[in-house]
Order: sequence, then C-alpha cells, then structure tokens
Amino acid sequence: MREEIVLQTIIDGAPYTLCGDISDERLQQIATLVADKIAHIRSEAPHYSPQRAAVLAALQLAEELLSIQDEYLELLSEADIGGEIK
Repeated sequence: MREEIVLQTIIDGAPYTLCGDISDERLQQIATLVADKIAHIRSEAPHYSPQRAAVLAALQLAEELLSIQDEYLELLSEADIGGEIK
C-alpha cells in the first residue's frame, strides 16, 4: 500500500491541502490542471466569481472525462474486447 501524500498548493489564490494515495507528481499534475482551467476561465471572464469559475472548470473537466470515456469504449468495441467503465 502506498503512503498517503500531502500537497500544499494554491488554486485561484486560495490555499489547499490535497491528500491522496497517488504519487506526489500525479497529485501536483491534478492541482495544476485544475488551477490552469480556472485561470483560463478567469482570464476570459474576469468578472466571474471564484466559485463560478470553479464550477465551470469542473463542468469542463467532466465533459472532457466523458468524451475520453466514450472514445475508450468505442476503441474497445472496435477491438472487440468489450468493457465497461465504472
């Protein structure tokens, strides 16, 4: 079992403590991805509140995840492997 990693980071000007049983590098990648998504939204719409920008970032990331899941299932189907995403 992997040791729990704790990462102190700043996202949209607010401090966060993130914990996970993944690598430090992966946890940092996740934090950076979210921070970059929010920063992009705030640069395009600086009048948005931090909460609104965070929700829009979450919606965009969810859409990207669902698109990747659809592509994965399509590839499995084409390869005749079958599969299911939980």
